[in-house]
Amino acid sequence: MKKFKKVVILVIIFALCFGTLTGCGKKEDVQVGTGDITNTEQSKDNKEDTVQMDKEQVFRYSDKSDITGLNPMLNTTAPDNGVHDFIIETLVAEVTDEDGNTIMKPAAAKNWKVSDDGTVYTFNIREDAVWNDGVPVTANDFLFTFRTMATPEVGSTNAWLFDGIIVNFAESLYNDGKDPAYNKKPEDIGVKVIDDKTIEFTLVKPYGYFLDLLEGAKPVRQDKYEEWGTEYGSSIDKVVMNGPFLLESWDPNVQITFVKNDNYWGASDVKLQKIERKVIQDPPTAAQALISGDIDVVAAGDPEWIDLISADGRFDMTLTPGNSPEFFGFNCSNKYFKNPKIRLAFSLAFDREKYVQDLRNGKAEPLYSMMPSVINVGEIPYRDRVNGKNEVIKELLKQYPDPKALLIEGLKEEGFDPDPAKMDISYVTRGTTEYSKKSAEWLLQQWKEKLGVEIKIDMIEWNVMWDRVHAGDYDICTSGWGPYYNDPNGLLELYEPVNGYFNSDKSGWSGPDADKFAEILAKASNSPDNQERAELFVEAEKILVGTAVIVPTYTASSTFFTAKYVKNYHFNSISGVDYTKVYISGR
Repeated sequence: MKKFKKVVILVIIFALCFGTLTGCGKKEDVQVGTGDITNTEQSKDNKEDTVQMDKEQVFRYSDKSDITGLNPMLNTTAPDNGVHDFIIETLVAEVTDEDGNTIMKPAAAKNWKVSDDGTVYTFNIREDAVWNDGVPVTANDFLFTFRTMATPEVGSTNAWLFDGIIVNFAESLYNDGKDPAYNKKPEDIGVKVIDDKTIEFTLVKPYGYFLDLLEGAKPVRQDKYEEWGTEYGSSIDKVVMNGPFLLESWDPNVQITFVKNDNYWGASDVKLQKIERKVIQDPPTAAQALISGDIDVVAAGDPEWIDLISADGRFDMTLTPGNSPEFFGFNCSNKYFKNPKIRLAFSLAFDREKYVQDLRNGKAEPLYSMMPSVINVGEIPYRDRVNGKNEVIKELLKQYPDPKALLIEGLKEEGFDPDPAKMDISYVTRGTTEYSKKSAEWLLQQWKEKLGVEIKIDMIEWNVMWDRVHAGDYDICTSGWGPYYNDPNGLLELYEPVNGYFNSDKSGWSGPDADKFAEILAKASNSPDNQERAELFVEAEKILVGTAVIVPTYTASSTFFTAKYVKNYHFNSISGVDYTKVYISGR
């Protein structure tokens, strides 16, 4: 992993840690995008056509920030990505289904196949997929896009996603003419045009989340990209679009307006005629805009606004769990926490349900696994694939109903005084906010009641805490992580003892368990079978979570209100709304 990728990941985690946290398989995973699936979707849409729809099909929403630009090579902030999803379509689309689950549906590619060993993906592009100027979307558009991303001088901000994934991609991306290990050119990467409508990707090894990563590779067209140069994406007349909607206007820091793309291959199924994206920075102002009818959906965090909107009666409330787990980390080289029984006692004495009620007002998902419920393996939720076997803490609570007895047993094994009150342990906070203080005090009281241990609270700023963690100077710390792709590996790899962010130097975790954990992750990374991968991830969790190297606590949930007249508006914290299915009825 080169420095560029490390810097991006550090930016991600620092953003997450700055405050409370507010991607040949089985047939079901690879045989997608067939005519049968498309026909089924059309059948559902035909049923919706019988529903009374408003004459004016306009959807309005708000965002706190304006976009930085329309160039998907360079402008990849969250607001940028949200706008790109409307106007630029890549090979597949990751959206939320009516049950709230993340699914991967055909987009510019009508279907695809994966080789038996899981390393070659072949996509068939739709014959009727065109750009907004009528030029057909071709395999060469995607070839040019990936070669451009792999060109060091371009500085593509999403290129790191394919580092070590696509053959020779990293070797081209980091080629500075000095390192002999990185001596490839963009034309050497594992992306090949088979014919005008067929493109093939060759991966370094099986990656079950490869389709998820493709969301980060929105296509650009070579002729226009070269014609406009640095001005590409600087205005609505300097970008080509192939998505279900087109940009009609962009009034910076005020509003972006989209209109239906009548040349879109699936235009006959798109019901919305217009989407208005307003910039509203102040949350109370956004809540008031919902009530007054200026926007149709809002995220609300303030309890007073939640109560006010709920009482109004015109809006549906959705509580959406996040994809970023919060957890405690132990310094496993500590004289106490090198013992798994002592670590596990602290984990089992933490009442997750009570914490969520007391500290999060019930607006969070308690975690008994490292994985929030929205994490998938392939197109199936991880938890469903393994029938809940990943929630290893629940089984441990049954096995060890008295965590204090487990703690005393561990103390005796290490030759310490068996009286927990004599333990000398400190807990470093991730910040000095009022929430950090309340959380630490709650934790102190919990462990004092359940274990007889009185921890020392060290209130420090988040950056100082990370310096301490990097130096191994801590007993217990609190942490969180937002995975950059939807797969358990995106979280479990954090504790890979050699290359993980929380490697052995930071976590103090080494020895047979750590070696076995690394071995399981390596085996999962080489398997093309998503069910096998899921079962391996459970085995990895039994080690990482089951011996309490970390203590998963919760993932924050967000409260959304949607006007009742908005239909088919489904979303979760990982995948976006499928706006091709949204419509307005009874505004």
